[in-house]
Amino acid sequence: MDNILLQEGLKLINRYNDIDKKARTYGTEELLFPSEIHVIDAIGLQSDMTTTKLAKSLGITKGGISQITAKLIKKDLITKSKGSGVNEIFLTLTDKGKTAYDCHRRMHENLIKNLNGLLDEMNEPVKETILKIISMIDSELDAMEAEHDI
Repeated sequence: MDNILLQEGLKLINRYNDIDKKARTYGTEELLFPSEIHVIDAIGLQSDMTTTKLAKSLGITKGGISQITAKLIKKDLITKSKGSGVNEIFLTLTDKGKTAYDCHRRMHENLIKNLNGLLDEMNEPVKETILKIISMIDSELDAMEAEHDI
């Protein structure tokens, strides 16, 4: 049992990383990469989203946002409109963009609902143990990253 938890956890992480690199359609005919659906999600969450706000909220450079939004405009998922300020550009989801946004949101809501169902069945000491495991893994990842930077 000692190694099985570690092995299954690593397998889960590897599977997530593999899936996270793949494009999906999110209810549209357009293949969307994770960076693209996250931009769509951020625009869908805030009605007055500008390119500057988007870059800050996602931790991406304005140049990176420009590249992603250009692809999303070509795919007819977002539109740009000029704001009142200098170089102020507002981003809005098209109907197709709203479909992708809604599909992505439902996917996350289903995951959260299922996880909450499992968590509701657990007692507090079990939840605390899981949090300790997650925290320890996070600390180990920090240490691994620091070793790599040396």
